[in-house]
Amino acid sequence: MGRPLYETEADLSREAGVMQTAAEAWKCDYLKLPLSYRLDYALLRDERLVALAEIRVRFVGVMQYPTIIFSVMKRATANMLSDQLYVPSFFVIQYNDALRYIDFKETPDDVTVGGRTGQTRRDHADVELVGHYRTDRLKRL
Repeated sequence: MGRPLYETEADLSREAGVMQTAAEAWKCDYLKLPLSYRLDYALLRDERLVALAEIRVRFVGVMQYPTIIFSVMKRATANMLSDQLYVPSFFVIQYNDALRYIDFKETPDDVTVGGRTGQTRRDHADVELVGHYRTDRLKRL
């Protein structure tokens, strides 16, 4: 048996809505990627790959926390794919009051240990190295 998946259908639906908004702003189409890619979407123009994207939906205001965290391994995968495919990989975050993004090539402000550790989520494999980007570095979309 594999690791549990924490994404729900509602999570996937919200992510798709964010990707739709981003795709309209960037004037491109998008394709949901298989889990094996570790990133959420491929962005396309005329069926050609132009970027990759990881989507996050946060139910807080953009300035409620000083940073946004991400999986160090996910960023490493994003950068490896970007280097191999010659396209950028964007981390896109929908907040209650803003839509922001940053290129995963940007250097993190910090790296710590993080993950789901609460009483209901005792999953030792979900505790990992996480990077932090200061929210004031995120670009408006």
